[in-house]
Amino acid sequence: MTATRPRRRGKRAFLGFLLAASSALGNDSPDPGWRVVLVPAFERPPLHENIAGSDTAILAVARPGELGLLEYATTRGAMRWARERAEKDGEAWLDAANVDIRRGSGRVIDRILITGEDPILTSLVLSPAFYRRFEPLLGEGFHVIVPHRNTIALYPRLAGRIPPPEAGALFQSHLTASHPVSPEVFRATLGGLQADGILSE
Repeated sequence: MTATRPRRRGKRAFLGFLLAASSALGNDSPDPGWRVVLVPAFERPPLHENIAGSDTAILAVARPGELGLLEYATTRGAMRWARERAEKDGEAWLDAANVDIRRGSGRVIDRILITGEDPILTSLVLSPAFYRRFEPLLGEGFHVIVPHRNTIALYPRLAGRIPPPEAGALFQSHLTASHPVSPEVFRATLGGLQADGILSE
């Protein structure tokens, strides 16, 4: 009996230390991994939201599952939690992303490409930080293309149409992807995404 008491006190002290460390880091609760993501409309998870004008993509709450698949949330609480997390951590997610900025004539940015193997990479475009980060670089209502879950392409809308060879390449990558998302071109706004066209070969 005397041997177990110190052990229990030691365990309680260790748990207290973890709780204090978590609070110091600003982590009030463990991250269950839920994110608001862009997914193809044909998947149609029970909990989803439509995107204005879109026929091919919807919003859902998901986290990485087994075998490279997504596990979908089924409660409004998860949707609310995921949006709060995006508001809090969106800037950090973008800082950690693989972002390639291309400049054309006059050193003007004509494309931004975000790539990665994270199955919930599309959550970046649905965080409030996304528009705040890229609108100053690409202009109001910039175009967003998510052909599959590992690529996000951004183009300045006011510069005119997307170069046909690049539009064709993005369309082909959508057709051949293991995890396609959408062939549509979306317009980014402060309130979220709006469908604004569709890719073609």
